[in-house]
Amino acid sequence: MKATRQAREPRLITRCQVEFERLDEHVLAESEDLSRRGVFVRTDALLPVGAVTDLIVTLPDQVEFRVIARVAHLLSPSAARALGRHVGMGFEFLESDSAGRDALVDYLDDLLEELTPPPQPVPEQSRIVLAEPSAPLRERIQAALEQAGFVVEAFADGTDAFVASVRVRPDLVVAAAHMEGLDGWTMVRAMASNPRLVDVPVVFTSDDASDMTRLQAYRLGVRDYIPKPFIEEELVIRITRWLTVAPRGAAETAMLSGNLAEIALPTLLSLLEFERKSGILVVLRDREAARVFVAAGRVVKVELAPLDRAPRERMMSLLDWQHGTFEFTSCEVVGSDELGLGTSAMLLEHARIRDEEKHGAGER
Repeated sequence: MKATRQAREPRLITRCQVEFERLDEHVLAESEDLSRRGVFVRTDALLPVGAVTDLIVTLPDQVEFRVIARVAHLLSPSAARALGRHVGMGFEFLESDSAGRDALVDYLDDLLEELTPPPQPVPEQSRIVLAEPSAPLRERIQAALEQAGFVVEAFADGTDAFVASVRVRPDLVVAAAHMEGLDGWTMVRAMASNPRLVDVPVVFTSDDASDMTRLQAYRLGVRDYIPKPFIEEELVIRITRWLTVAPRGAAETAMLSGNLAEIALPTLLSLLEFERKSGILVVLRDREAARVFVAAGRVVKVELAPLDRAPRERMMSLLDWQHGTFEFTSCEVVGSDELGLGTSAMLLEHARIRDEEKHGAGER
């Protein structure tokens, strides 16, 4: 009899600055996720398990908290590679530090309540085929998906995963790009040539985070591309999004595609704003790829290399694209607004900036 899985403590998947001391060295690191009980920190500057230290946690809105925490577990380089995770440490907040811990917990409670969307029902008995060569990572993904309510068949290579998909059509496939025998790329091509599998959404996982590889995957028909390392909640959220958009038996996903030479990006965004559409807009140009997340007509997030630029700067750069192709897929988009500017205001701001640059160049 299968043991009942315990519900996890709600976690906030976010990148926060975390500071601590190690051997008289001041370490600046980055969080992977936060909960009421603790934080996982991505860092090579590891402390021993049981070590107690002061943490300074700075959230994305620059709110700063000081807490006392104990190292609960380590993720060494070898374990991180096997699990598809970052090297780092898991800290637990100590209850003895009531002031700092309580302040952070209260803040996280408010933030989680604000950001957590109403629960999305997983289509009944949604079946997922998983192809992942790393046994520890495969087990971790399978456990997370089953805990979320999915039925999962997991395989170590693409050949067995493809045979299982042909035998019983899955609702979604999660495939690693690189595997022995039939790799993810070949598996996607084989699915595209099979009438029963051509419309099954495929989520790719890969060690390659480059725009060129991401672009190649989207052109091949992959619905979503998740670079390793990742955390399981992110994968569950993206899979749930695709299954909510295209439940069992749906022939196709609501989609809009075209060429930027025919429909300019500002015009397209204005249309999405007018119709209050929610979804993901993928824009491809030469060897570049961008993803724009739209919630009720409002652009809330932009993925465009280099990612160290501010969100608005990335969006302004994307609005300069005058050629390329686009594909918009309707789906629920959740999370915080990284741009903080309505679509119309953003387009006006872009026009103003470019007009000033043009006139400035003319005066010189």
